[in-house]
Amino acid sequence: MRAWKYAEEMLDKVSRTFALNIKVLGKKLRRPILLAYIYMRIADTIEDDPDLSAKEKASLLKKFSQAVNSGNADEFINALPQSWKLYEKADYVLCNNAAIVVPLLSEYAEPIKKAVEEMCSGMAEFAKRKELADGWFTIECEADLDRYCYFVAGLVGNMLTEIFGHKELRELAVSFGLALQLVNIIKDVQEDSSRYVCFVPMEYCRKHGINSVQDFFSHETPQEKKDLVMGELIKKAEKHLQDAKNYIKALPRHKHRVRLFCLWPSLMAADNLRVIREGGNKITRETVKKIIRRSTIFGWRNSWVEKEFAISFNP
Repeated sequence: MRAWKYAEEMLDKVSRTFALNIKVLGKKLRRPILLAYIYMRIADTIEDDPDLSAKEKASLLKKFSQAVNSGNADEFINALPQSWKLYEKADYVLCNNAAIVVPLLSEYAEPIKKAVEEMCSGMAEFAKRKELADGWFTIECEADLDRYCYFVAGLVGNMLTEIFGHKELRELAVSFGLALQLVNIIKDVQEDSSRYVCFVPMEYCRKHGINSVQDFFSHETPQEKKDLVMGELIKKAEKHLQDAKNYIKALPRHKHRVRLFCLWPSLMAADNLRVIREGGNKITRETVKKIIRRSTIFGWRNSWVEKEFAISFNP
C-alpha cells in the first residue's frame, strides 16, 4: 500500500491535468492507467533531457522498457546519470525511484508493456534524428508528423482501448490519441521554436510559399502565409478530434467515468483550437472548470457530446 501511495503522490507532482483525469476512473482502471502514465512520464524525462546524447537516451529507454517488462528496475536505476541523483525536480526523482513503481504492474500488464516498449523505441528514433539535425529539427511531411505523434500519443489510444475492453473501437483509437497531441503541437509552436524544434510539416510551408523553417518564424514573412500553414495543421487536428468525438460516443453510456476520462481532454483540446482560431493561445481555468462540471452532468448523453464539439468547431 505504501508503494501505491507513493505512485499517487508522484502523479500529482508530475501532472496536474492527467492526475485529475485518472482520478475520475474507478479503482480497477485507475491504478493500471496511473502506472502507465507514470511509466510514460519516465520515458519522456529521458527523451527530453538536454544533456544526454541520443545514444545515451536510446540505452536508457531500452533499459527502462526492459525494466517494465521484467518488473525489475535495478539495472535501469544503476544506469541513470549520477547527476540525476541530485536533481529535485519530480520527474527525475520519479526516475530514481522507478524500483518502487515498476513492480506494481499486474493488471492489464500486456497492453501497458507493449505501449511502453513502442514509445521507448520511437523516442529513441526521434532522439537520434534530433541530434543529427543541422541546427533545426523539422518534420518533412504529414506522414512523418503522424509517425511522431503515434509514438508519443497514438499508441496510448491503442493501449487505453485494450484496457477499456472495447477492441471494436481500435479503428478510432490512434486518431483519438493523435487529436490531443496535435493540439498540443499547435499550442506550443512558438515555445518549441525556442529549442530549434518545429513539428509543422515543411510540406505545409512550401505549399503556401514558405521555403524554410527560418522563413516560417521570420518577422518578415507575411502573417497571412503563416496563418494558411497553421490552418492546415488546425484542419488536421479537427479531423482527428471528430474521430475522438465518435470514439467517446461509442463508449457505453453506463461507463460514465470512462467517458469523462476521455471527454475532459478532448473537449479541452477542441476548445483550445477554437481559442487559437480566434487569435488566443489556450483556454482559461474557468473554461476548464465549466467543461468538467457540465460533462459530469451531461456526458452520458451522445446528443450533448455532439453539441459540445459542434460549438467548438463552429463557434
